Amino acid sequence: MWAIDLFKAATFRVAVFFALAVTACTSVVFLFIYWQVAIFDINRLDVILVGEVARAIAQPEDRVQRELELRFTSDLRKLDYAALFDKGGKLRYGNVDAIPAGLPIDGKAHTVQARTPRGTMRMEPAVFVAGKRPDGGIVLLGRSLYEVYALRQVVIKALAIGIVPAILLALATGTVFSLRATRRLKTINETIVRIMRGDLQERLPTHGKMDDLNYVASAVNLMLDEIVRLLNQLKSVGDNIAHDLRAPLAVMHAKLERGLAGQSDQDLRIAAKRALGDLDHALATVSALLRISEIEFGRRRSAFTSLNLAEVCANVFELYQPLAEAKEIGFTLEVPESLPILGDFDLLVEAVANLVDNAIKFTPRGGFVAVTAKPHLAGFLVRVSDNGPGIAPFEREQVFKRFYRAKNCRDIPGTGLGLSMAATIATLHGFDLRVEDNQPGAAFVISPRQVRSA
Repeated sequence: MWAIDLFKAATFRVAVFFALAVTACTSVVFLFIYWQVAIFDINRLDVILVGEVARAIAQPEDRVQRELELRFTSDLRKLDYAALFDKGGKLRYGNVDAIPAGLPIDGKAHTVQARTPRGTMRMEPAVFVAGKRPDGGIVLLGRSLYEVYALRQVVIKALAIGIVPAILLALATGTVFSLRATRRLKTINETIVRIMRGDLQERLPTHGKMDDLNYVASAVNLMLDEIVRLLNQLKSVGDNIAHDLRAPLAVMHAKLERGLAGQSDQDLRIAAKRALGDLDHALATVSALLRISEIEFGRRRSAFTSLNLAEVCANVFELYQPLAEAKEIGFTLEVPESLPILGDFDLLVEAVANLVDNAIKFTPRGGFVAVTAKPHLAGFLVRVSDNGPGIAPFEREQVFKRFYRAKNCRDIPGTGLGLSMAATIATLHGFDLRVEDNQPGAAFVISPRQVRSA
């Protein structure tokens, strides 16, 4: 069964293809190198023989014989062919009985079959050069190609023998890696099936050494974490919407009933006016939720432009200065002349405005709110601080969730969506929004998100 699964695995098929491709390429390169060496050796032999025959043609006959004798004496392997024929074609000296059939007498090199000079009747390929002397005689020199052809046979045989172990070794290596990959993929597939069946807490297995599968598994796990977070947030939003809308709707229902049961039209008008206030609160909640959804899914970073963050803070300061003065809150702004960033001007104004609105709302009369923007090692930093009641450490991660109201501020009117909207805008821009202790009070800080190493 495992063998069938192995042959079905894409990794094994890739390993087989890779093994065959490497073997074929190696064989072609090996044969090409051998062919180049053999060709070079034969060409070199051709040039030597042509030169020697040209010299022998111009030399006296007795000197030619002496040189042929020296040639035979030094030819211990009996590979040389050498002969001198008279003008009638009769052998005068040498180890060749007759000029090989079909050999042109033109002083050029030719490869023909000839009987071996070693006293046997066997034919073999050899390079011959034949030249005619001025007296009509013929000088014949040659060299056996037996060693060259024998080496070729050895190379082909060695190649044929070596290919099989090379393929088997490549297949064995491919099998080992394929089995490992198949086991990991099978485990991942089983985990995915469990997740599809509803076990959203399952995560794909990863190993300490990061490879391609580990990178993919880590990315999928991060995606699952985000999906679970969004599902929990969606459930929480649904519950909170029902909870937040139920109270004003119930109050509105009771007020209208009370108005209808009143004795005069004036009582009904007063009840309807109060019910409209509750309805406005419900509509504000729905509008805020729609605004967050619009920011999350309607805006794209491709629409971002270069802007001055100091100008964003100045606009918000100018907008909220009258409200701070009406509440007798010290309101200060500290920004540089220019703090260029890339983003959406209107959205950033909305984010900073939510932070300032939140600070002024929860800061007691006579307190202070400060807006600061400045360059930072991370790029920039925007800080909105106050000396209000502050946020307890265990609530600092919760305050950015939709509809969450800090325990010490739940008696102050609000939808609980302002900080969530600011966090959504910061996330869209790739920024971090965090809350710090201002001792006393709270400080909300926006800064570029720090890249975390894997």
